[in-house]
Amino acid sequence: YEFITTICGNEDLVSLMPAEEMQKMVHYLHSIFSPFRLKFYSLPRASNFERKVHRDSLTFLLDILSTDKEASDADDAVDEKAAHWRKLLHACWFLTVMVDEDDLLGDEKAITARLWKICFQILENEYGQPLQRVCLGLFGRLVMIIQRGSGLDLLREKLLTDSFCKIFGKALVYDHKEDTSVGGGHAAQWATGVADMIRDSARNIAPRSLFPFQRTNQSSGTFKVSHAQLVENILVGLGATDAITISGFLLTFSKEMAASPPSEDQRNSQCTSAEIFAGIVRGFMLILDDENLRKVWESDLIPYLEEVIPKIPISLSGAYFDSIRFAIQFSPPNRFYPLTLWLFGKIEETLWEPKSGQESMEGSENEAEGQNGKSGSSQGTDGFTTQSKWLYLCCALLVELDETEMDTNMSRIPWYTSSLANVPEEMDSGPASTQSLKESWKLVSEKLLPRLADALGHPYESCRDHISGLLFRICYCHRKMSIGTAGNGPSRCNSAIDLQDLDDNDPGSLIVKKLLSLQNASYASFQTHYNSLITARRFFSYCIHFGEAKYEYSDYMIPLLPLAFEALKLTVEEGSETTEPDTVAKRALEAEVVKGYRFTIAEVSVSSVISYGGVKGQSDITRVLDTMEVTAKHDTWQVRHACANFLRCFQGSHKFLFAEAHAEKITTIVAGLLADERREVSSAAMAAVTGIISAMPSEMVAKLVDKYAIQANRSKMKGKKSKKGSVQPTESLSEAEVEEKKSKEQKRARAQQSSVFFLCATVLSQPYDTPPYIPKALAAISKHSFERNAPLGIRDTVKKCCAEYKKTHMSDNWEIHRKVFTQEQLEALEDVISSPHYYC
Repeated sequence: YEFITTICGNEDLVSLMPAEEMQKMVHYLHSIFSPFRLKFYSLPRASNFERKVHRDSLTFLLDILSTDKEASDADDAVDEKAAHWRKLLHACWFLTVMVDEDDLLGDEKAITARLWKICFQILENEYGQPLQRVCLGLFGRLVMIIQRGSGLDLLREKLLTDSFCKIFGKALVYDHKEDTSVGGGHAAQWATGVADMIRDSARNIAPRSLFPFQRTNQSSGTFKVSHAQLVENILVGLGATDAITISGFLLTFSKEMAASPPSEDQRNSQCTSAEIFAGIVRGFMLILDDENLRKVWESDLIPYLEEVIPKIPISLSGAYFDSIRFAIQFSPPNRFYPLTLWLFGKIEETLWEPKSGQESMEGSENEAEGQNGKSGSSQGTDGFTTQSKWLYLCCALLVELDETEMDTNMSRIPWYTSSLANVPEEMDSGPASTQSLKESWKLVSEKLLPRLADALGHPYESCRDHISGLLFRICYCHRKMSIGTAGNGPSRCNSAIDLQDLDDNDPGSLIVKKLLSLQNASYASFQTHYNSLITARRFFSYCIHFGEAKYEYSDYMIPLLPLAFEALKLTVEEGSETTEPDTVAKRALEAEVVKGYRFTIAEVSVSSVISYGGVKGQSDITRVLDTMEVTAKHDTWQVRHACANFLRCFQGSHKFLFAEAHAEKITTIVAGLLADERREVSSAAMAAVTGIISAMPSEMVAKLVDKYAIQANRSKMKGKKSKKGSVQPTESLSEAEVEEKKSKEQKRARAQQSSVFFLCATVLSQPYDTPPYIPKALAAISKHSFERNAPLGIRDTVKKCCAEYKKTHMSDNWEIHRKVFTQEQLEALEDVISSPHYYC
């Protein structure tokens, strides 16, 4: 009690200070208050004395907040007024942290009534002030403690008036961080200690929450879950009849906030409309039966979304994404089936679709945002921005639909949540919920999936992103249901079953087939085809970052690997210098797609690890290598180059999981790329071979070195004879003999390049040691450093390899490495690395 009276009674001391010293004194007083603030708590009262002290403290604080200021001398009136707001702020803060169940649920109703009146008074009078934000924490604490019963009568009386619902909504608006994008980007300039008390009060608005209860995080940084929880708690506590009336007032206010004109509070107002909607829907989910809930969806909630969603800017669509997720989390699908039906209908009616013979759309995507009815849909569509919003809301619905399971435990809140947060009561579950999930999934398969498949080439980037996210969610949700169905079967070995065996109409298979058809698809529009490839690449990204390697990698990414490599093929011939605008635009779009797929292929090779092992893991490694074996023979060198880099990273990630057959196969594939005619491909293949050899047993590497050393010695260029007439002129040879000679020369050149590059990779794979096979490799490649024996590209590679060996080995420990060489091998190495002497 003494501490409270000391902190709340220092306005006289502050008012006595000169104006220039007042801020110093306030800062000093806060430095005293702050350590106690962090450790301040209220214990249960065991004795009458403790109860009396606690009651006196509450009475003292209530008197400060409810009575007028005492009269003061005229000279000190101004200073006292300036200091008085801090006294009110401290008093409200102490009330928030001290009030508990004994005060509100006990026999003494006077304190409860005074607390409610204080909250109403401050919310109405302190418009947008820090005191109102602190009082909102006290308001939320009262709602949280007095969950039901007569203690909420005063609150019911107030909220049944339209005026107070607006006041309450505006208080939620001002309980957000300021919008720094307006007004020059300046943050709020709070006085000392105010921000700390506001932060403490914000923790009391609603109980702790586990939302979002899965890997997909919140989309909006502005959306406050505590505000939605506060609205939910109010409606649940007041009951169904009053909740419907109050929700009408709040939804009307939310519509006004969603249509707020541009101002510094526009973003917070529109975000508050999403929070109120989420709280209302969540409250109805808990207190209404199925029939009444369906009527409310059709009469109030869906018309609200129909009116509000087109008004909000695209930058705030994340707030309604979080709003939908919070509203339907842990709910059986039959509880939000009208929302599912309406959203999928919106997608079916408005989503863009290509027309046969459609030409590339004119104008940039920014110009297309405002277009209405020009997107090529036969039904007539909204602008691309509105389409993006509908798709985004569908993503939110499917994210939470993933949480349901096809078993008797559907929608049952996990057991471990009880110790982490105050979770709502269990909702009804059983055969009706299971049937509703099947109905929802039927809507996904029949309405949503076909429209998404037709809109892969959407002109708007944001829509393409949402389409790929929806495709992934459909695959992910179906996989979870299939695995759950298999897990409930009589066999315990169903965990490794293929998803296609569980459902003949597996949407994942349909999506994979649709995406694979892009390899050979003939679109009337070049831009539509490449936009479809961009959508497929985003599907890859979702599988990598949100999927599981055991399922998404095996079932979707491995079958789609040929598409990823095929997308690297250019349609415009390299070296063409055409300057036609149409061709330039096509090349720019191609370059964007190729760059994106190169990044995706690298991401797949590094991030996706087949770590689950077993028969399925070994089989998946074989599937990847089979795909790479075909890709390594592609006609386009860019594809072969990407294949070499992929194998390099794939081997580095899986070398400890490879069986002997896998190691041999990947070595064969990469060794075949060493002889590629493109320098970029052969260099990438040599880097891949270096990594493969470094992970091989020494005995196997020694055998390979002997094999390729013999091949290198046999494949040297034949020296030209100097005598005239000794070489048969080409004119005297028949056409068949010329072709045969040319074929033999090409075969010899490929054998020389592959063998020399393999031996160079062997040398580079040992940067610190010199195993017995390294001198053999060096001696073999040294013969290819001369102009008469090898072309320029091979000579340069040999010289760089020997120079690298000299730099890493022929220094401090050279005497140790030297012992492994014979005299002949040392002379061969010296022929390459020694500089020509002037007197030679």
